[in-house]
Amino acid sequence: MHVQRRQFTLAFGAVHRHLSHFHPSVASSSTRGDDTGHSLHEEIPQKGGMEVHDFADRKKRTNCAVYGAGLTSTGALSIASLITSSAASEIVYRPKRIPKLNTRRIKYVAAGCGFSLFASRNEVFGSGLNTFYQIGGSRRTGPSGEPMPGQALFWHIESKRILLPDECKRIRWISAGRMHSVVLTLTGEGKCRIFCIGTNTHGQCGSDPVATGPFVTHDKHNVLRSVAMPVDTEILKVHACLDTTFALTSDGHLYAWGLGTDGQLGNGNSQMQWMPALVGGDLADERIVHIGGSTDTLMAVSDKGDLFIWGQNEYGQLSAISEEPQVFYPTHVPFKVGKVIDAQATGSSCIVCNSEGEVFTWGCEVLGFGPMVTKLERPMQLDPPLFASAGHEGHSVKKVYAGSCAMGAVTDDGHMFSWGANRHGLLALSHRNHQHFPYQISFAETAKHASFGPDHSLFVTERF
Repeated sequence: MHVQRRQFTLAFGAVHRHLSHFHPSVASSSTRGDDTGHSLHEEIPQKGGMEVHDFADRKKRTNCAVYGAGLTSTGALSIASLITSSAASEIVYRPKRIPKLNTRRIKYVAAGCGFSLFASRNEVFGSGLNTFYQIGGSRRTGPSGEPMPGQALFWHIESKRILLPDECKRIRWISAGRMHSVVLTLTGEGKCRIFCIGTNTHGQCGSDPVATGPFVTHDKHNVLRSVAMPVDTEILKVHACLDTTFALTSDGHLYAWGLGTDGQLGNGNSQMQWMPALVGGDLADERIVHIGGSTDTLMAVSDKGDLFIWGQNEYGQLSAISEEPQVFYPTHVPFKVGKVIDAQATGSSCIVCNSEGEVFTWGCEVLGFGPMVTKLERPMQLDPPLFASAGHEGHSVKKVYAGSCAMGAVTDDGHMFSWGANRHGLLALSHRNHQHFPYQISFAETAKHASFGPDHSLFVTERF
């Protein structure tokens, strides 16, 4: 009982701190007001020198490791001591290994707003805020809305397994929105199933919010229902931006559901839709192989390497095709950037890489060209030597990443780079400054996968 009461108190503390509504009764770990990010043009002094990794559980030899950086007070980094220890910092500026996941063989990670998802081949785990059931559990029915025994807690400071139906034998993909989670699974019969949990105010969990309410989660028997797709085609990938969800099928069609006020749905709907519907516009006759975008600007890539963009245009990311603040249909952009293989978007900028390993960015704020270049209407290439690592000649980029305020790239030799606004230290570069050009993150292993959220970042590495 004492442990449950302690977790409950900490849970409310995290919620108050994360939403910036500090309450005097929760004073075990205060949050500084200036840790939400600094002006991009402000010189911020470094907090001490470069730090060295602490490799926990070295005796447990595993092929992969999971790291996190950024805000710790939500529990999203899944390290209990960062919450329970009075000496622990609320900000982790360097990649910190997550010991509890050492033996889980994690393949995918997804960073949401104050929560995290981790997936192995056949299991999904979550940590951090669970105020909107983004980590799942049966609904809370206490007299004041608190959880009764066996019901969903508000907060998990270590990874918790997210229960899926027994028929789900393999995890194919995971993604995290602002306050909802998406899991793509395969059954033993090879059927694809999509599960969404969390806030459903805009229908982003694929359920009618009028009929089922503002949340989707496990029922009282811990059963979770899958999203009803309009087709039975194999699904290759799911993707979540803030409040919109996407599914990409094996025949190259893209489906969307959720919020559409900035054109995110890509079918002309400017409100919301809870039933998955086909994304239209210039995608109609294309075979789409990739969907990306962290906020409300979406980017898709065809099998021919063509680039398509739609959604929010408030920072001129789409000014080459429209001056309107929203673009409601995917539009092909004839940029001369080669054959695109990956594309992502922050809240104000875009990044792509091509089959030659070259990287291009455009938009507003930190673009990777130094502090003097903060606005580009068309893509400009980042110099390839920026992605070179000491002692390694190869610097071809094979994948790019983007969060709401940060960008990342991983090279073909497994070196991870990050740049952008260093909100809560999520760039994992061991300092507090904003980073105006790509800089290598220090890992002892090869970087395989990453996710940049609004307040923290996650990384998966493998031994050389």
